[in-house]
Amino acid sequence: MNEFSDFFSQGYWWLSLLGGLHCIGLGLYIRFIYREGNGNHKLLGGIFSLLALYFFTGMLNRDNSPAPIHLLFTLIVPVYFLLMPLLYLYCYRSLHNIRRSISFSKHFYLALIVAVIVLIAALASKNVMPEPSLIALSKETRLGYMGQLGTLLPGLLSIQTATYFVLIIRMLIKAQGHKPKVHQESLRDIKFRWLLVLTFAMMANWLIRTILVILPFYFGDQISELTQVFTRLALLLTIYILAIYGLQQITRAAYLRGKLTINVANNSSLNKTNSQLLSSEELSYLHQLLKEEPKKDQADHKL
Repeated sequence: MNEFSDFFSQGYWWLSLLGGLHCIGLGLYIRFIYREGNGNHKLLGGIFSLLALYFFTGMLNRDNSPAPIHLLFTLIVPVYFLLMPLLYLYCYRSLHNIRRSISFSKHFYLALIVAVIVLIAALASKNVMPEPSLIALSKETRLGYMGQLGTLLPGLLSIQTATYFVLIIRMLIKAQGHKPKVHQESLRDIKFRWLLVLTFAMMANWLIRTILVILPFYFGDQISELTQVFTRLALLLTIYILAIYGLQQITRAAYLRGKLTINVANNSSLNKTNSQLLSSEELSYLHQLLKEEPKKDQADHKL
C-alpha cells in the first residue's frame, strides 16, 4: 500500500513539473514570439503563466516548503483571482478589436483587495518573538486569521470564477448574434471559435476541480492524491488540446489572410484593366469616326 501511495506521490510531482514547464513555455512563446498588434497576446501569456504557477505549487510539500504549507498556499491564492479577469479582458478586447494599450483595469481590484487582506492577516498572525528563520509563525496560526482566510478564499474564488464565466458566455452569445450571415469563413469566425473553445476548456477544468476538490474540502472529506493527480492531468491534457487547436487556427488565419490578399490584388488588377480597356489613341479614333458619320449620311442624301 505504501508503494502504491509513493507511486502516486511521484506521479503527482512529475505531473506538476511537466505541466508547469509546458505552461510557462507556452506563456513565454505567446508573450515574446507570437505577437498581436493590439497587445492581446500579453493577456493570453499571463493566463498560461498563472496556470504554470498552479502546476508548480503541486511540487510543494511539508518537507520542501520554505514556509508552513498552509500559510504558503494562502499567500498564493490571491494571485489566482487574476485568472478570470485576464480571460474576460482577452475575450472582450479580441471580440471588439480594441487596440489601445493594456492598463490596470477595474477587474483587478478584487485580486488587489484580497492580496492586501491576506498580507495584513499574515502580519497579524506572525510571532513577534525573535527567531533565526525568516518566517516564524505562532501555533495559533491555523486557528487564527490565516486559517479563516484559507477556508474562505477557495469559495470566494469559485464565486468569482462562476460570475466571470457567465459574463464571458453572455458576451460570446451577443457577439455571435451580431455576426453577419455570410457563407465564407472569415477571420472573425476563427477568432470567435478560439475564444469559445478557450472559455469552455477553462470552464470544464473549473467544474472538475470544484466537484473533486472544492466541495469535498467544504464538506470535510479528505482529498486524496489520486484526485489531485486527476485534476492536474485533466488540465495538462486541456493545455495540449488548446495548444494544438491554437496552432491550427493560426495556420487557418494565415491562409485566409493570404487568400484575401490575393483576391484584393486580383480585383485591383481587374479594375485597372477595365479602366484601361481603350487607350487614348483608340478613343480619339472612335471620336473621329463619330464626326465623319454624319458627313457621310449627308453625302448619301445628296446622291
